[in-house]
Amino acid sequence: MATVQVLRTLLTLFSFQLAVLISPGLASNSMITGGYLTEGQNLTYREYTLTMQSDCNLVLKNGSTVIWETMTGGYGQGCYLTLSQNGKLYLYARYGMYSYAIWNSRTESQYGTYALVLRYDGTLRIYGPNIWTASSSSAQPLSTTGTGLVNCKVTDSVLYSGDVAPIGTTIVNGGNVLTLQYDCNLVLTSDGVTKWQTGVTDNTLHDCFVNLEANGEFRVKHWGGDLLWTNGVAATVYAEFVLVLQSNADLGVYGPEIWSSVSASGIGKPSADHGIEMVTDK
Repeated sequence: MATVQVLRTLLTLFSFQLAVLISPGLASNSMITGGYLTEGQNLTYREYTLTMQSDCNLVLKNGSTVIWETMTGGYGQGCYLTLSQNGKLYLYARYGMYSYAIWNSRTESQYGTYALVLRYDGTLRIYGPNIWTASSSSAQPLSTTGTGLVNCKVTDSVLYSGDVAPIGTTIVNGGNVLTLQYDCNLVLTSDGVTKWQTGVTDNTLHDCFVNLEANGEFRVKHWGGDLLWTNGVAATVYAEFVLVLQSNADLGVYGPEIWSSVSASGIGKPSADHGIEMVTDK
């Protein structure tokens, strides 16, 4: 029995190490369920940085000023942050061959895939579950005509409900770019290779835009109001949703928001109610 337990533990540690190597969403300002933030890694958005420190404290900074933290410094070593399939953040410390959760966000939802986003206002938000992915859409990956316009000034990898993106680059993550072309074709490329697109919808007017509705519906429209394309998926609630482009070129809509660093602790250090919770299950 002891041998079996050791093998299980080794398998768990190997799975964690492998997941770190292939973990999606570690770049830019988002992390998706299945991703890990390990010692020294961070999520960044302009002057804001969320860092997994070597002392096991998870710290959010505006420049050099701490604006939020888990206050778990000194509670272990080899720590890492992960996002579960019910939308809960867990901060684990490793003790020998075992891992223990020393902090969690204490808010969970239904089973699914979630997104942790370092928002433009310097707050952390969890959105989900995922309600749509580009791979599940009816749009087919066709060859493009090269009529796109790339706006290199765009550096965001997340589009929020209420955002309107005109012709040009919509969102970008490394070599992955979502672009609305002159012909109103919305195209996702990875290092120049087309991965997905909505198809040409307008060869004449060139007056379209992309927007994400408050129910998670993702659309391409004319400025006059005509609907050119929709993902055909809408939630039953109206809230903030996000369109996230990951570092592995996965594109999806997540929402609504289920947790924020503001609701957990205000802008500042966490309250005692959201402090350390020692658990042994993963």
